[in-house]
Amino acid sequence: MLSSRFIPVLLHNLTPIQIDLVRDEKHRIIILPPGRRSRKTLIAKHKLVFRALDSENQNFFAGAPTHHQAKSIFWEDLKRALWYFTTDRSETELKIKLKNGSVVQVVGLDKPERIEGQPWNGCVITEIGNCKEDAWGAHIRPTLSDTNGWAILEGVPEGMNFLYDLALRATGNAIPKTLPKVGAFRECPDDPAWRYYHWFSSDVLSPAEIAAARMELDEKTFRQEYEGSFENYEGLAYWAFNVKNLSDCEYNKSEHIHIGMDFNHDPMTATFNHIRSNDVFQFGEAFLPNSNTYEMAEHIKRLFPISNCTIYPDATGDHESSNATRSDIAILRQAGFRVLARSVNPLQRDRINAVNSKMMASDGKPHYFINAKNCPKTINDWNKVNTTADGRIDKEGEKTKLTHISDAEGYLISFNFPVIKNWYGGVKI
Repeated sequence: MLSSRFIPVLLHNLTPIQIDLVRDEKHRIIILPPGRRSRKTLIAKHKLVFRALDSENQNFFAGAPTHHQAKSIFWEDLKRALWYFTTDRSETELKIKLKNGSVVQVVGLDKPERIEGQPWNGCVITEIGNCKEDAWGAHIRPTLSDTNGWAILEGVPEGMNFLYDLALRATGNAIPKTLPKVGAFRECPDDPAWRYYHWFSSDVLSPAEIAAARMELDEKTFRQEYEGSFENYEGLAYWAFNVKNLSDCEYNKSEHIHIGMDFNHDPMTATFNHIRSNDVFQFGEAFLPNSNTYEMAEHIKRLFPISNCTIYPDATGDHESSNATRSDIAILRQAGFRVLARSVNPLQRDRINAVNSKMMASDGKPHYFINAKNCPKTINDWNKVNTTADGRIDKEGEKTKLTHISDAEGYLISFNFPVIKNWYGGVKI
């Protein structure tokens, strides 16, 4: 067994419940849904490192919903923590072999079959609620059976999704109430191998940081992101929209025009905005039936000087589309526009949360304003688009041509003011 005194990974100022989690060697399956920046991933990494060092000839992995996320979250930290004990390392396979014969690997679970074919002795999976729903039951859990392996499944709640189901499983359908500075924990009464831990981000972060988050996020999103609350988003998607968002804002020729765009031929939609510091002012919109990207580009050229425009489109427009011989984003650039987009879109619920947080932060102040006279189609979406329980847009609205123009504005807002600051989609300029 190797000494761990060389590990450059130290945990400081842990709360009592976090200390209990670090010391927990009894429970095989730990469900961990605290808020953001609350040390849950740091503690999970720490436990993975120590268990790998304390075990001989065993296999462990750290996973995330995609390969890119897994590498960004785990790889550099694990290399740094395990360097002294490493005998071999593969940058291609993201695999580290230790002096005690154990192996630690980083994997993306967008293809969960990657971890099949061998038994695993333990794993840490972050953002488990965003993994494919069958990843745990059909692919991961069976690989732990032969070894009696352990798992830490962690992530921030995002509506009533798969992480919520796991929390119910770990608590026997009775999720305990979390108290500030105390947290909450519960062992499954029917299966003591499962345990649930939870605490608030405010137990770790400074009061000033929590106050700043309240100023940026709407009430539901703040509870979800910083209190780890399972919020039910079923119903009106843009529930924060209200009379305080209405404005007489108009196009100002001296200001830059920020354009949100959704690629859909019926309708093809765009929103026209000015951004002033932390505030978004939507002064206009375009809603073109039976149209395409070429026609939208020409429409915008007639309204504004190209040099004064930046477009924030649907990231999927970088692929070949049904109404163009080139990608939609390439068409816009060929027309002379500056285009900013992520390599992948944020999750729908993250985009919706970003919009709601602009409409009304939890401190009661709006940071999104719209000219209702100039933007009737956008207003219609704000008042009618619905979501499912896990926060995704209810696509039934597409039958009445809803969702597209609100998507367009959402791409602009979520690019400039993302709820998740360290989004793993790179920027395409």
